[in-house]
Amino acid sequence: MSNRKFEAQKLSEVLNEISNQKPIAKGLKELKINELWKQMMGKNITAYTDRVKLEKSVLYVKIKSPTLKEELRFGETKIIKLLNQKMKSEDIKQIVFH
Repeated sequence: MSNRKFEAQKLSEVLNEISNQKPIAKGLKELKINELWKQMMGKNITAYTDRVKLEKSVLYVKIKSPTLKEELRFGETKIIKLLNQKMKSEDIKQIVFH
């Protein structure tokens, strides 16, 4: 038998430790960004969105419609500002629509 002694921890502390592990934190951030994109852009734009991915402060958004892609490029600065406000961070520096 092992003589390990464990300290009692609050569940919130344990969950926080787990969610701060790099692979898990990255996955949670991806999920959060995808959800925020859907909420902010609405059903119409989300219907034309194939994929949203964050890599090294650049948000890559795959849009099916060339016309919509151009329209979104005009609002890139505003979209970045809103997403960063909602995420309470400055993770997104640029958006690439492709």
